Amino acid sequence: MDSIFDRLKNLREANNYKQNFVANYLEISQQSYSRYENGKRELPIHFLPALAKLYGVSVDYILGLSINSQDLESLSQKTYAGKTLKTIVDDLSALNNDNLISVIKYIEFLKNTQKSK
Repeated sequence: MDSIFDRLKNLREANNYKQNFVANYLEISQQSYSRYENGKRELPIHFLPALAKLYGVSVDYILGLSINSQDLESLSQKTYAGKTLKTIVDDLSALNNDNLISVIKYIEFLKNTQKSK
């Protein structure tokens, strides 16, 4: 069975995310996230819901309590407005940290607006 550290790395790589992107999403440094992913530090529990949401999996899956996950390969092939997830991630990776944080906050705003309709 994969460790939580293996699952974090596998999920990040399957989604074509850089450690810096995930770290910004969690509002921590890339170095801190790297330590969690490499098993050098324990991942704080309060990050689990955010990571599960980011990757579209359950907290149980991240913890290794479930072997079920979405088919990550088919998810990465899906297109949104004519772009694959990889292209979108590449576009996001090209942004500086301030702009990336603005994009993430705007996405959250849109999701909240959509929920209230």
